[in-house]
Amino acid sequence: MHEGLHQRPRKAVRPGRRQRLATYWASALLLASGVLWLVAHHLLPLPEFAARHPLEPWAMRLHGGATLFGLAVFGSLWGDHVLPAWKQGRHRAHGGALALFWLCLILTGYGLYYLADETARALASNSHIALGTLLVIGLAVHVGMAGRHRRPQAS
Repeated sequence: MHEGLHQRPRKAVRPGRRQRLATYWASALLLASGVLWLVAHHLLPLPEFAARHPLEPWAMRLHGGATLFGLAVFGSLWGDHVLPAWKQGRHRAHGGALALFWLCLILTGYGLYYLADETARALASNSHIALGTLLVIGLAVHVGMAGRHRRPQAS
């Protein structure tokens, strides 16, 4: 009686063009502003009598703005792409890892803003940097793997 339900083709859950572009732009802005902060914090020489490089606060402001955009994009992907793909059992390993990276980045970023304990803050900072790097790699893997499964195989 329920056999017909299992015969239906799967509905595509690929994000639309605008949603993909928003994902790529948000990721690029987050990566660029994060790298800008890392460069200003670790590589640029400090001006005389300065506690930090003057570029650091600007990099953080850019990163904060990009974060708002990134959170909106992630929220739109959650309902339109992540949950439907998960229900269909599609690309769970790399898609799930990517969603986990996003969620951990959100938590570590929140921690960087609110943690007062320097040890916990250092852990959150190092984790945030590592996860941000993994997110970029993970997004490339996810897009590549999903695209490979979409293309017709040559006979």
